[in-house]
Amino acid sequence: MKLADFLSTLQKDEKEVIYLCAKHMLKKRYDIQEEALEEHQIKEFFIDYDNYDKYLNDYANIIYKRYESSNDEIYEYLCTYFNENSDNRHLFEYRLKRVINQNPKKYLAIEDFEMRNAAISRLEKRVQIIEESDFFKKNSSLGKKEIDEIKNQINLVKKAVGVI
Repeated sequence: MKLADFLSTLQKDEKEVIYLCAKHMLKKRYDIQEEALEEHQIKEFFIDYDNYDKYLNDYANIIYKRYESSNDEIYEYLCTYFNENSDNRHLFEYRLKRVINQNPKKYLAIEDFEMRNAAISRLEKRVQIIEESDFFKKNSSLGKKEIDEIKNQINLVKKAVGVI
């Protein structure tokens, strides 16, 4: 299927913001007027959440301000379009990677009490989102070790700064 044909169909079937985001993402990686992909390749491109981080971040301002939307909403819409659950392995792996790349010990260096507590709270919320996801609940052995390790580090930092 030519990518231009896919986008034309998407433009007719979906909200403007979905079409514009899909077009923006595809243009970053493909020549949408010339290239064609199999339907499963197009689906895989849009189901892989890393692509939203790579190809849509520079469009975020428009998404947020003009359409009052977000990458997550665009992802959910496109997963629905492709009859896929948005709470899937791709999103789980993306979130897990972002959490395990954090080092809660660095929060010890933040002198401002409120800023330090807010940073700790944001990281805890990210961990909680992972743990509450259906994918993680069904596949709890995936990432469990990493999640437990980051939770232990958070608890140690909270104890060290007197938050607990």
